[in-house]
Amino acid sequence: MKKGSKPFKKLVMLKAKIKTHKLGSTYSQPHFFILNKGNNAGKPCAQHWSNCFVFLADDEQDKDFFYLLFLGLWELKFFRKYLIGSVIEYIRLGDLVDVVEEAINSVNAGERTFLDVAPALDQIESHTAQLQKQISYLIQLRRALFYKYLNY
Repeated sequence: MKKGSKPFKKLVMLKAKIKTHKLGSTYSQPHFFILNKGNNAGKPCAQHWSNCFVFLADDEQDKDFFYLLFLGLWELKFFRKYLIGSVIEYIRLGDLVDVVEEAINSVNAGERTFLDVAPALDQIESHTAQLQKQISYLIQLRRALFYKYLNY
């Protein structure tokens, strides 16, 4: 077997899991959406956007792994160098798959596994949600004070 044939097989399998989302489509298997246009291309989300791909996972564990992988790649701006387009930048499906495939190979080569970091990432997400809620309350309080101060 050639050295390059195994990653190509993985690439084809990964490419089969990512499709262009069509508005109105519903999915029965675990999935998440990936923005494909603008500066946030590559960003994963549970809700669909008008311009996005959909990642169709085999199970919840597969979904969680790839969601956090995409989130990490997006936060570290790995997709930025693959953006093309003169007015509205976008990322091609093939380029997206290439970046993720490279990341998977890097993750598999390391000593840590997804199970090692998943609890810490979940805890960070929980704290982030709490802080966003607190910021929302502080903004509401500030508005209330301005209304009172300006006699409205």
